Amino acid sequence: MTSYDTTLAMVSRQVNSQTGNTQIVVRANKSMSWRANVLLAASLGALSAVFGGIVAVEGFWLVLPFAGLEFLVVFFCLSKAYKRLGYTEVISRVGDSIVVESGYDKPVASSELPSHWTRVQFDDPPSAFEVGRLRLQCSGQSLEIGQALNKEEKRMLHKELLHCLRMDQPQLKLIS
Repeated sequence: MTSYDTTLAMVSRQVNSQTGNTQIVVRANKSMSWRANVLLAASLGALSAVFGGIVAVEGFWLVLPFAGLEFLVVFFCLSKAYKRLGYTEVISRVGDSIVVESGYDKPVASSELPSHWTRVQFDDPPSAFEVGRLRLQCSGQSLEIGQALNKEEKRMLHKELLHCLRMDQPQLKLIS
C-alpha cells in the first residue's frame, strides 16, 4: 500500500503507491515501551521495598508504608508521561484544504485550512535552548504544529511541509 516511508526522526511521510496521496504523521519520541516503564517502576519499587524492609527490621517500621507510596507515585508519573507521549498529529491535504488532526488514541481535534492561502512559518530562534514555533497560517488564523518535537525535528518537518505542500507535488490526502 505504501510505496515508501521517509522517516525523519519523529516525522514520517507516507505515500500511497496506488493513489499517490501523501500524509505526514508527527509523533512524540517514546524512548521506552510501556513494558520497559513497568519494569523500571517495579525495579525501583523492589529496591525501595528492600531498603524499607531493612530499616523496618531495625525498628523504624514507619518507613515501610512510605516505600509503597513512593512506588505508587513513580508508577503514576510514568503512566501519565507515557500517555502524554502518545500524542499524534496527522497533516493531510483533502481537495483544496489542509486538514490537521490530532489526538492520543484517535483524532480528537481537527482543523481545516484552505490550501491555496495557507503558508508554513517556522520561527527558528538562534538560541540552542529554544525549539521555536512551527505554524500553518491562513487569513489571520494560526495553527501550531509539531509541539512535541525538538528544534532539529521541527526544521525537518518544515522542509517536509514545504516540499509536500507545493502545488506540483502529489495531493496530500488521508489514507485509511
